[in-house]
Amino acid sequence: MRLSLFIAYRYLFSKKKINAINIITAIAMLGFGVGSFAMIIVLSTFNGFENIVESMINNYDPDIKIKAKGKKTFVLNSTLKDQLNASAEVDYYTPVLEEKVVIKYDQHQEIARIKGIEPHSSHRTLDSLVVLGEFYLGDTLKNFGVFGAGLAQKLNLFPGSPELVTVLVPRRDVDYNAMNPTASLSTEYLRSSGTFMVHEEVDNEVFMTRLDFAQKLLSYPNSISALELTLKSGEDPIEAKEKLMELLGNNWEVKTRRELNEVLYKIFSSEKWFTYAILSLVLFISSFNIFGSLIMLVIDKKKDIGILKSMGAEEGILFRVFMWQGTYIALIGGGIGILCAMILVWSQSYFEWFAMENAIVSAYPVELLWSDVTLTLLTILFLGTSISLYPAFKASKTPINAIN
Repeated sequence: MRLSLFIAYRYLFSKKKINAINIITAIAMLGFGVGSFAMIIVLSTFNGFENIVESMINNYDPDIKIKAKGKKTFVLNSTLKDQLNASAEVDYYTPVLEEKVVIKYDQHQEIARIKGIEPHSSHRTLDSLVVLGEFYLGDTLKNFGVFGAGLAQKLNLFPGSPELVTVLVPRRDVDYNAMNPTASLSTEYLRSSGTFMVHEEVDNEVFMTRLDFAQKLLSYPNSISALELTLKSGEDPIEAKEKLMELLGNNWEVKTRRELNEVLYKIFSSEKWFTYAILSLVLFISSFNIFGSLIMLVIDKKKDIGILKSMGAEEGILFRVFMWQGTYIALIGGGIGILCAMILVWSQSYFEWFAMENAIVSAYPVELLWSDVTLTLLTILFLGTSISLYPAFKASKTPINAIN
C-alpha cells in the first residue's frame, strides 16, 4: 500500500513526456476545487436562511400545541388547568382562538385567519417578529391587531393607517337572511398597530388580536381553539409530548413545533438535497478530466509499468498506483476548494462582507456544518476513486513487453 501511494505521488508531480497530461490534471483539480467550493458555500447559505426561518418559527409557534380531538373549540376548565399546572415540563400556557374570517380595508377584501391571544400573555417572542410598528393588541376601549406582512401588503395596510379595518364572519346564532345579508354577519372593527414576518404561509393570512375580541366576533364566549405551551428550559419536546398525552388522555391532540411545521421542514430538506445533487453532477462532469488524465498517463508510463512488472510488481500494486493517482487529484483540488470555502463562510459570519438590502437581516446568513464538509469530502473521494477504476484496470493489464 505504501509503495502504491509513493509511486502515485511521484507520478502526480513528476514531469510527463506528454505536456497535455499536466494541463488536463490541472483542469481536473480546478474543477473539483470550484465544485467543492460552490457546494460548501451554497449548503452553508441554505443553513443560514434555514436558521433565520426556524428562529422566526420558534418565536411564533409554541413548543407544544394542544387541541381537542373532533372539536373546533373547547372550554379551559379548572380540571384542564390543574393537569397543566401539575406538569413539571410546562413553564406556562396561552389560550388562543383561531378561525377563518373576511377582512376589509379601504377597497381591499381578503380571506384571513384571526388569532386571538390574551393581552397579558408573554409576548417576548412575538415582539421580535414585528418588522414595522409595535406589538400592541389594544385595551377595553380600543381594538388593535398585528398583521402578517403578506396580508398587510394585500390590503395596503400600514401601522397607524387612519381607516378602521373591518372583520366579518357569518353569525353562528342566526340563519342566513337573503333579504338582509349583513344581518347574518358578525362585524367588528380594529386598527393596525404593527406588521410581523414569520414565513409565507403565516404572513399571507394571519393577524393577531385580543382573545376577547376574537371570542366576541366568533360568538365563542369563554371558548378557545387551542392551548399553546412553552416548556421549561432544557425540556425535550418529544418527551414532554408523550407525558402530556399520558396525563391528558385520548381526547386531546398534542403536537410539537416540528410536527406543526412538518411540511416546511420537508421543503428545507428536499431543497438542500436537490441542490446537493446538482452540485454533485457538476463534480461528476469534472471527474472526466481525471479519467482523461489517467488514460494519457497510462500511455505515457507504459515503459515504467513494464519495468515494474519485470521487477515482480503484481497487478494489484499497479492498479492501486493509478487509482490513488485519481484520488490524489480529486482530494487535492477538492480539499483546496473546501478550505477556501470554509475561510469565506467564517469570514462572512464575522465580518458580513456580502450585505443584503431591504431584508430582515443585514447580511447573507451562513452557517458551516461539519456534516456538510464531511459529505462534500466523501463525494469527492467517491467520484475520484470511481472514475479511476477503469484507467487503473487498464494500467494493471499492460503487458510486460511494453518495456521494449
